[in-house]
Amino acid sequence: MMHFHKAATRKTSTRKNTRKNTRAPRKKAAQKKQSSPVLFFFSGILLTIVGITIWLYFSKPELLKEFLPEKSSPASQQATKTPAKTQPADTNNSNDEAQLDYHQILTNKELEVEKDPKVAESSSKRYVMQCGASKILEKAESLKAQIAFIGLQAEVAEKDGWYRVRLGPYTSKRAAESDRHKLERNDFNDCRIW
Repeated sequence: MMHFHKAATRKTSTRKNTRKNTRAPRKKAAQKKQSSPVLFFFSGILLTIVGITIWLYFSKPELLKEFLPEKSSPASQQATKTPAKTQPADTNNSNDEAQLDYHQILTNKELEVEKDPKVAESSSKRYVMQCGASKILEKAESLKAQIAFIGLQAEVAEKDGWYRVRLGPYTSKRAAESDRHKLERNDFNDCRIW
């Protein structure tokens, strides 16, 4: 009879286990934490600094040497430290005087520069800008009025039956270019400088 009792208990125990939920509840998938934008900002700055340093190291090492202190051997460091200790206090005054003399020499020095003859010739040259030409005087006068609305003074000159609208004369080509750019911003694209 005992055998029968064990079988009965087995059936009930397995039935109870099937009804009970003995497993732990499922956890939701771990959500990724969003990184802070500040972290991205500082890492971007750090990467930029590292990139610039590497670029300077390979392309322009002389610039990098200006910012970084020179490394010297311990023996040379001791050699530079010992004379500094043994020098009297009067040498500091002589260094200040030497720096002062150097500054005075630089500020009082006169330098003679020879003038380039090409530059002297170009300074006497006059430039004229022509913005249009017409055989009809009214069209030339109309163009002159449009240029006057921009704030520039033009003149109409007649030559060989053509009425030419000109600006100038200019003492430098830079001044003529400046006025030409002003005209181009206002859709006068046909101006030429001579």
